[in-house]
Amino acid sequence: MRCAMSKPSSSAAEGLIKPNPDSSDLFLAVSRASAYLTHPRGWRHGIADFLAALGTATSSNRTWMFEVIDQGPDHYTTDFIFEWASATEFSEINDPRFNHHRVEVNTADTRAFYQSRLNGEVLRHHRDSVGPFLKHEFELQDIQSMLTIPIMVDGTWWGILGFDDCDAPRDYSDSMVAALEIAATLITNGILRERLEWEVNHDHLTGLHNRRALIQRIERSLKESPDLGSLIIIDLDDFKYINDTLGHQAGDVALKAVADSLRSALPKGATLSRFGGEEFALWLPADGNAACALAEIMREKLEELDISWQGSSMAIRASFGVAQMRPSKHPETTQVLFDRVFARADRALFEAKDRGRNQVVYTD
Repeated sequence: MRCAMSKPSSSAAEGLIKPNPDSSDLFLAVSRASAYLTHPRGWRHGIADFLAALGTATSSNRTWMFEVIDQGPDHYTTDFIFEWASATEFSEINDPRFNHHRVEVNTADTRAFYQSRLNGEVLRHHRDSVGPFLKHEFELQDIQSMLTIPIMVDGTWWGILGFDDCDAPRDYSDSMVAALEIAATLITNGILRERLEWEVNHDHLTGLHNRRALIQRIERSLKESPDLGSLIIIDLDDFKYINDTLGHQAGDVALKAVADSLRSALPKGATLSRFGGEEFALWLPADGNAACALAEIMREKLEELDISWQGSSMAIRASFGVAQMRPSKHPETTQVLFDRVFARADRALFEAKDRGRNQVVYTD
């Protein structure tokens, strides 16, 4: 991180130390700010307000977050993802230098620095005592003091929560560090909730939505347009042959390729899910004719797939059953409506199989 180039403030020039916030006030500020990380759309939608609250409470010039996007034994790469700055001149969020920034771990200094990150160690950096890895940046960017707290998720270094002081040096007290470590833990909890939410609603192999998420999407769609929507059920033809002859690893490779192909054809508003095995389902907020046309496009795309596994080629064919949502004379739960349209789409799929497979059948 860097601070804007400026003349040293009078306090920095005179060797004065920036005061730390009152411990009780800071712990209270962290506690109150934690509500921002429970945003209904996820912690990322509340992190800007969270960092602003921390920056204001600590009187920092900038509060920021890096995320680790790649790491190995001799390198790591971070991305600058969030920032709060007390004034425009301190903002660096748009500096391309900090986006996908790769650090080569090839000196004793960088190795020690990297290891401290992996160990989850809090580091209090000061301009007059930083090692060679940071010293040049501190002098070039006029950073006086910096506090960095690794964000650890499941014991792995996920990122950094940082606080920059540019107007004067600061000796970070143990109580201040403790309060901000709690802030980093709150971010970790938000990340874990995000991961759990993803796992609950997605298929791990393909990354597609699962049955639960599809029904939730249909429920939202029906609230907007109760009588508009179609369901497409997709079943890969003779997929068992791939598993039996080439093995389940080959089958997994094929399923991922199928998911990518289907995903690439999705129009806006559509939701694609994997129901399990070689069966997929797609909800389209449109009439049956539009769904039928989309199903045919997808069928052709799957025919064109060229998937290889250890020198063997895997051909993909699929049958599609399409059904449009029917108006209900009486109020029904989303589950009941889904079960009805699913049963009709499933019958259409069975008919596609019975007619010779690799085709689309629509039941109105």
